[in-house]
Amino acid sequence: MDSLMTIMQLKEFLNISRSKAYDIVKREDFPKIKIGKCIRINKEELLKWLHNSKNMI
Repeated sequence: MDSLMTIMQLKEFLNISRSKAYDIVKREDFPKIKIGKCIRINKEELLKWLHNSKNMI
């Protein structure tokens, strides 16, 4: 499943700080998958979310 990222991979992918990555993931409109306490981000959904002009990081 190469299309799923961890929060640390999201941090690297967006070249942002760890705290900023966690702030983004906490947003209600952010596309995340919760598996127990683990959070994963689908790369395709992330790219769609980023291209939506309403989503200001």
